[in-house]
Amino acid sequence: MMAAIGCSLLNELVVQHPHTDPAELLGLLSERMVQALNQSGQRTGAGDGMDVALCRIDRKQREILFAGAFRPLYWMHDGQLTVINGDRKPVGGSQHGDHRKFTVHRVAYHAGDRLYLFSDGYVDQFGGPERKKFMSARFNEMITGNQHLTMAQQAELLDKAFLDWKG
Repeated sequence: MMAAIGCSLLNELVVQHPHTDPAELLGLLSERMVQALNQSGQRTGAGDGMDVALCRIDRKQREILFAGAFRPLYWMHDGQLTVINGDRKPVGGSQHGDHRKFTVHRVAYHAGDRLYLFSDGYVDQFGGPERKKFMSARFNEMITGNQHLTMAQQAELLDKAFLDWKG
């Protein structure tokens, strides 16, 4: 439900504020989520927030603008994987106050660079022989070890690894 509400509100906000950077959009989204879910002032109960990774690609300036709420941006450039962490606060929820500020990260990109945005469902998935989490390190190894593949091939490989891990 949170994702559906968040997606709907974000679609509205992007149309209303087309030139706003991702950090400001996350702040606006957070305010709208708190209002929509009546979370203002709550300390218990339905006060959960949502994790989000959001990018805007400025092709003219050849720049990526990224902001995250508990989610990172993975950026592969010249064979090197860089993880740019989002802020350690959710969008919406009652735990961090109504008006949240998020950080915008600016990255100059080049042809051939690859971006990866993903939910915590990958790294937090329990499975494997000992029913442990998939973890970021395993995810990083998959991306780094398969960077020579096309994005479609990488997606297929990640899907297979994820399903195998879940059993």
